[in-house]
Amino acid sequence: MEYLKNERLETIHPDWQGNPIQKGVFQYVGEKSYTTSWGKMLRWGITPNPQRGKKKRDLKNWRLPIYPVEQLPSLAEDAIIWLGHSTFIIQVKGKRMITDPIFGKLPMLKRYSDLPIPIDKILGLDYLLLSHDHRDHCDEKSFKQLFKNNQPGVLTGLKMSSVIGKWVKDPEIQEAAWYQRYNLFEDDLRITFLPARHWCRRATTDLNLRLWGSFIIETPDYVIYFGGDSGIGDHFRQIGRVFPKIDYAIMGIGAYKPRFIMKESHMNPKEARKATDRLGARKMIPMHFGCFDLSNEPLSEPHDEIIKQFSSKPDRLELLYPGQVLRI
Repeated sequence: MEYLKNERLETIHPDWQGNPIQKGVFQYVGEKSYTTSWGKMLRWGITPNPQRGKKKRDLKNWRLPIYPVEQLPSLAEDAIIWLGHSTFIIQVKGKRMITDPIFGKLPMLKRYSDLPIPIDKILGLDYLLLSHDHRDHCDEKSFKQLFKNNQPGVLTGLKMSSVIGKWVKDPEIQEAAWYQRYNLFEDDLRITFLPARHWCRRATTDLNLRLWGSFIIETPDYVIYFGGDSGIGDHFRQIGRVFPKIDYAIMGIGAYKPRFIMKESHMNPKEARKATDRLGARKMIPMHFGCFDLSNEPLSEPHDEIIKQFSSKPDRLELLYPGQVLRI
């Protein structure tokens, strides 16, 4: 077994050799293979959805409220703004970054939550954080739209240049293994790539040729975790031990049914609450719901269930709607 990391980046975990890779394919760490099989896909296709009626009504009638944004807040303000799905604007210490940019509909996927800001108003980006290569997180059209008015440094996982390096001219890309810190040369901002329980694939023959993950954003005043896509796992405890003072955990809460196919790589609201506790995070910000129809649960269910999960401690839930600005 080989272990791969970026020798130009600092590895913050003293025991981390790099991500295991065999014949060019990244291997799962400490767990058996959990990639979706074609057999499970077939089973999903032929199994009736018991929530079909509710889902159909939601797709017709239920929508997240949108808060239109005419322009982004001043960089003097530290803020988090949800644009929908897994796309956030995060402003800290005079730097502006965007996560997993998706601005419109996708092939064969209608968008049910409008982008709250015109794309040409997304300006002044310093960094783009890209968690993995799935098409609802990594989209060529959105990349090209973003780079018309921005030249952000792209922070992502190993081997991701094989996809995004072709989309825009001379992108500045840093690829990291888990537990590697990017070279930002900032006095008061650090960003580190971290584990996630997920996988990569854009076609039928490229399973796990690129590395998936999550991010931690550190400043002297607060720590923000962006979870990308992930199933529940012990990696949240491990991350919490390395970063014991996480203020905001941005966690996916949608695309979790049917459980036999989704459980390994997406969390339901109950699991997202549990993962937040494992991280030891002070507050949770939900994402990955209400925008695309990716699975069997009704569009409204993740939203309603996450409120129930935090009903005993509602102050720990920062439920944003697209366009809302959370000043931190």
